[in-house]
Amino acid sequence: MVRLGDLPYVLTGTAAALPQGAPVPMGDVEIAVAWRDAERFTTWLDRYYARRWNPRYDDFGYLVNDPREPGEHRWQTVVGVLRARMCDELPESIEVRHGDRSYRVLPLALVEATEPATADLLRRWRARHTSAG
Repeated sequence: MVRLGDLPYVLTGTAAALPQGAPVPMGDVEIAVAWRDAERFTTWLDRYYARRWNPRYDDFGYLVNDPREPGEHRWQTVVGVLRARMCDELPESIEVRHGDRSYRVLPLALVEATEPATADLLRRWRARHTSAG
């Protein structure tokens, strides 16, 4: 999982479901970041050589990293692809610990209620798991 230093953020989507034990594949790391922290987020993106998704070229690059600028909130960084949902306030979260690390994550029930793609993955897994006995 990505570590964003002292930037306040909450893991969402599959990035929130996985550390809670959900059997979902990990794709882009999905986070929620408050608009008030956009400048700090931009500094982190620049520090980790982020390149913003550019639909015109169907590739990462050639756009300003600042999430306040128009464009999709998706970046390729040296630690992987990061997708951000910018919000007025961070969503309700819980702390999940793995070893000596802790993560603020969207509770699994809330992930399922607000993230249709992740909810669909979990429904399919449960259906297979239940039918397998």
